Amino acid sequence: MIKIAFYWHQHQPYYKDSITGEYLLPWVRLHGIKDYIGMVLLLKEFPEIHQTFNYVPCLLEQLSDYEKGYAKDRYWKLAEKPVEDLTEEEKYYILDNFYSANHQQMIDVYPRYRELLKKRNFRRKRAQDVINEFSNNDFQDLQVWANLTWYHPLIIKREPILSEIVIKGKGFSNEDKKFVLSKQMEIIKQIIPLHKQLQDSNQIEITTSPFYHPILPLLCNQESAKVALPKIRIPSKRLVANNDAKMQIEMAVQAYEKYFGRKPCGMWPSEGAVSDDIIPLVANAGFNWLASDEEILANTLGKQITRDKYGDVIDPDILYKPYRISVNNNAINIVFRDHNLSDLIGFQYSKYSSDVAVSDFINRINSLKKYNNNKNPFLVTIILDGENAWEHYPNNGLDFLIKLYEEISKDRDLECVRISDYLREYTTEQTLNHIYPGSWIGHNLATWIGHEEKNRAWELIEQTRSFLHEHTNEKNNLNGVKCAWEEIFIAEGSDWFWWFGDDHFTPHKHEFDNLFRLHLKNVYRLLNIDSPKILETPITKIGIRRVYTSPKRFLNIKLDGLVSNYFEWHDAGIYSTEKDFDTMHRTYGQYIKNVYYGFDIDNLFVRLDFGRELLPKFIEDGKLVITFIQPSEVQVYISGFLNRPLNYVIKGKNCSSNEKRFYSVFFDKIFELSCSFKDLGFFSGTSVEFFIDLVKDCKIVQRVPINTTFCFSVPTEEFERIMWQV
Repeated sequence: MIKIAFYWHQHQPYYKDSITGEYLLPWVRLHGIKDYIGMVLLLKEFPEIHQTFNYVPCLLEQLSDYEKGYAKDRYWKLAEKPVEDLTEEEKYYILDNFYSANHQQMIDVYPRYRELLKKRNFRRKRAQDVINEFSNNDFQDLQVWANLTWYHPLIIKREPILSEIVIKGKGFSNEDKKFVLSKQMEIIKQIIPLHKQLQDSNQIEITTSPFYHPILPLLCNQESAKVALPKIRIPSKRLVANNDAKMQIEMAVQAYEKYFGRKPCGMWPSEGAVSDDIIPLVANAGFNWLASDEEILANTLGKQITRDKYGDVIDPDILYKPYRISVNNNAINIVFRDHNLSDLIGFQYSKYSSDVAVSDFINRINSLKKYNNNKNPFLVTIILDGENAWEHYPNNGLDFLIKLYEEISKDRDLECVRISDYLREYTTEQTLNHIYPGSWIGHNLATWIGHEEKNRAWELIEQTRSFLHEHTNEKNNLNGVKCAWEEIFIAEGSDWFWWFGDDHFTPHKHEFDNLFRLHLKNVYRLLNIDSPKILETPITKIGIRRVYTSPKRFLNIKLDGLVSNYFEWHDAGIYSTEKDFDTMHRTYGQYIKNVYYGFDIDNLFVRLDFGRELLPKFIEDGKLVITFIQPSEVQVYISGFLNRPLNYVIKGKNCSSNEKRFYSVFFDKIFELSCSFKDLGFFSGTSVEFFIDLVKDCKIVQRVPINTTFCFSVPTEEFERIMWQV
């Protein structure tokens, strides 16, 4: 028997201005009508499937606000506003923000929404450039689709009016819009009660995290970041906030009791981040267990968790069991996620059919049976975000999950369990006397500290917290002081630090920056004191994040598909596909790992480094398309990767070599291509923009870069001299 513990982590940052009550971003509401409701509605159809869900208290508080009608985010307000009353600035905002969904799975599948996206033309035009192309009917349809696409398929299926609106597709009436929006509140009101119902029937276990999702090790001791990364730069003025960590945990317990009527047994420490410092705090708060990542276990034990060429664990006796950890006589159980299986669901299986993906998963689980000689069955713990993966799947992952639950239910040797149930039934055999400090992202803490912007944010917290500490005993404003501490706790949340720095990207980066500083400014407002001017200065650097470097010198490339000389591509522009993702382990499952591009005076050079584990799945019938959108629309097509010699075709109205075949392309260890500017129809000094698509089965499986383009100017003879001066 193999026990499978699915553990879904549900979390959103705190989008609310605590003083004004305004919600700035809509993701609690939109994920509510899609993922939070959909996951448990589906489980009701599979009563034999037991699972664990983690709900961060600040998410529960926000869901409660929406449920009670206290919350209306800016997106909602602009969606419900009559089109004829929209100001020009509001229309700009709608055109820039009402396409914030997975384009392939949530926009392109609906012809009218796809039509509106094409008309918006993000690659070429600003909102100001297209506003006059959008009629009032266009805006109304956009208001509806930006909300309608977020409904979970089960909700659409069970609500006839919503189904009719989807079928209608366009030309929506005011009544259609009103129904789409009002139905959301009805759905959100069901989320917490439905989870409690499944908890009380023992089908699911619900756990919690520190209230506002702070990184506990960094609250207790920022020096802990140096264990994994000794050279990391931490703030010169260290924050020491053990009591804040303790309070965030205690507040979480209280919130859990409020919403679910009992004390929690388990905890998911924010981002799986653990250290010796946090163990007594969690144990003393009454928790029985917590969870983290397999790499934390490996570093704690000082031994690698070995996997075979397929990524399956060879020594499962190490990973697939609970441990006991004891620090200063404070003991608690701990389980560790299977990194690979979790990431397959989170990042990989969305690219394949449900049958193929589920078959792969079941085969991997069943392969463990030959190892299980222990008296206790293996506990395979699979932990991932419960909302972020599904928008990358067709039909919001519904087909995949139904197939997965069906196959597990049919296999008598597999059982889905709640983590607490396993711990009650089986004894924990091994005790750890310490835990390696780190998180589920790279077994370190660098995502939240070390970068100049992240450190600056910590320094502002420390400064504001010290100020508040001096005014804590003001008896004439006890409520203001209490609320001010709440603002500090909010600012300690992990999400602000996630977006600071250049390791993650979102178009809402400045909004997160503003929200973070707003909470710190609120501390001063609540004490009736003007906030310092430094809190008016954005932490995030102004300007658009560059996702790639630019070419520095003319290149001299030997086209052979091999890395024949390290310095051959040294001066090229470089792009890593890890910049394409805003979630952990960003390169996982990507065909293209790196892109290099550059030129000599006559030719453009492109190099691609592929992920070797996925390449065989693409190479037989995949196609590579390089699309130039400036100075004219030209495409380079490469297919037949198994052919020798490899060749490509240029297609474009203004290029002299349209439909001719070229052979300056090689593929072995790497992909290398040379294409003359003359054949492309480009001339010295002109601006060039391009992107690269990998196409398989007539679908784009990867685009690089995402949401932007590679940009350069066709070089003149002066290029190197100019770059030298720069």
